[in-house]
Amino acid sequence: MLVILWDPDTLLHQTVELLGSKLIPALESPERLEAILKALRSSKYELRTIEFASPQDDRRITRLLEFTSATHSPDYLQHLRDIFQTWLDAGLIKQDGHVLPECFVYPTTTGKPLRPPKDPFARAGYYAFDMSSGIMSDSYKAIVASANLASEGTDMLAGFANLPNDIDTAVALCRPPGHHCDGQRAGGYCYINNAALAVSTWRSGHPEAKVGILDIDFHHGNGTQEIFYADPRVLYVSIHGEDEFPYYTGAADETGNGDAEGTNINLPLKVGSSIEEYLEKLDYGQQKLVDFNPDFLIISLGFDTFHSDPLGHFQIHTEDYEIISRTTRHALKGIPTLVLLEGGYVIDQLGANMLSFLKGWNSG
Repeated sequence: MLVILWDPDTLLHQTVELLGSKLIPALESPERLEAILKALRSSKYELRTIEFASPQDDRRITRLLEFTSATHSPDYLQHLRDIFQTWLDAGLIKQDGHVLPECFVYPTTTGKPLRPPKDPFARAGYYAFDMSSGIMSDSYKAIVASANLASEGTDMLAGFANLPNDIDTAVALCRPPGHHCDGQRAGGYCYINNAALAVSTWRSGHPEAKVGILDIDFHHGNGTQEIFYADPRVLYVSIHGEDEFPYYTGAADETGNGDAEGTNINLPLKVGSSIEEYLEKLDYGQQKLVDFNPDFLIISLGFDTFHSDPLGHFQIHTEDYEIISRTTRHALKGIPTLVLLEGGYVIDQLGANMLSFLKGWNSG
C-alpha cells in the first residue's frame, strides 16, 4: 500500500535567490508543489494531509528535534529558527524581506577553530554555502513541516504510527527539499536533510538497521553524502550531473571513509545523457543496493533530470519516470520505502512526471 503525505505549511516558504548575476524569485517555489498536488487530486491517489504540531504539542516537537539533532548541529538548527527575527529586530530587514548570506566561511592557516560570527548580519554566511538559501518570515514553519513529513512517513513504514501494517511505501511531498544540507549549513534550496532525519527516525526503533539511499535528483546530494560518509550501515547511491552543482562533490572516487569504504557510490553522467545511459547507471546502482540488502530504502526523487529543466537535465521524458520507478521497485521490492521530493523546476510538467513515477512504482 502506498500513501502520499503533504502539509499545507510547506507552501509558506517563498524566497529569493541570486542566480548568475540576477536576484530573482527562487525557482524552488510553492508553484512546484501546487502543480504536483493538482495532478494528484485529479488522479486515483489519495493525499493525506499531515499538519505539524502546534507550538503547545511539546512531545511531537521534542521528538522531531531529537531526531533532527542526531545529524544536524544544535546551533545550526537554532540559527534556522531565529535568524529572520534576529535580523528583523536589528533593523536589518523588513517583515517582507529575505535573509541572504553576504560573506561565506573561507580557509585560513591560523589553526583556530571556526566559530559563528558575533555580527548577526554575517552569521547567515556561516550557516550557508550559496545564495539560494534565503529565509523569509514563514520559512522556518515550512522547513519544519517538510522535515516532519519525512519523519511521519518513516513512522508509518516502521509501524510507529498505529496504522495498518500493509503500508510499504510512503511518498513525502517535502518542500523545501533536503539533500544538499549537510547538517551544518543550508544551500541548494535545502535547510534540513530530510533523508538524514528519516534515517534517525527509523533507527529510533531499529538501531542496527541497514539503510539504502538512492538519490535520483539531477544534482549530487552533497549533504547526504557528508552526513553518512563514515557510516557503514548506510549505502548512498547517487546518479547526477557530472561537474554540476554543487560542483565540489560527486566524483566516482568518493567512496566512503574507514569502515564505510565502499558505501558511497557516485555515478556521475554528462549533462544531456540519454535515457539508455541513465538506465545503465541505474541498473548498476540498484544491484549495489540489492547486494547491500537494506532494511529500509529512501529515494531522493528529483524531477530536474527532465529534458527541459532549467537547472540541468538528461534526455529523460515524462514516460521515462515510469521505467525508472518500475525497475527500482522490481529490484528492491519488499523493502519499506520512503520517497522524498527533492528538485524539479519545469512546473507545468511536474504533475505528469510524478504520476508517471507512481504508475511505474505501482506496476513494479
